Amino acid sequence: MKKAVLKLCLIGWSVGITFTSCKIDEDDIPIAAKHYFKFKSCHENSHGNWQDTSFVAATSNPFVIQQCLDQLELPAESRTLFPLGEIENGSLGYNKNGTHIFNWHFVEDSWEMVELGIEIYDGCAYSDVELTNYVENVGSYGGWSNIVLEEIINP
Repeated sequence: MKKAVLKLCLIGWSVGITFTSCKIDEDDIPIAAKHYFKFKSCHENSHGNWQDTSFVAATSNPFVIQQCLDQLELPAESRTLFPLGEIENGSLGYNKNGTHIFNWHFVEDSWEMVELGIEIYDGCAYSDVELTNYVENVGSYGGWSNIVLEEIINP
């Protein structure tokens, strides 16, 4: 009987050691580097503003990064996903189109690539989102015609 109890204690101790030595520390999980993507927004003819033509968003979410890269493998006319997510004030230094610096940005890692979104989030990056203050009035953005154009290195 003593031998059986001793064996059970030994097994319990070795299992405990195994589980604690296999524990993954969250600090050891690699975080993906931040990626920046340029998106086509509305055509300049939509509102007559060249600033509407593109914007930049950043993410370190590996799933979203892969979705953007997968979309870039397709011809532009076959890209069906667009970014949708929460927006905040400020450009963070990278959300710009040529010389125009936007007064908003997607909250990094809170946006996703989607096929559908509700109409209230639709619009053009400058004429609608910036000029009508989507940050305060809507809180999110997801222009239906937005498609990823390219990955940008060091914006």
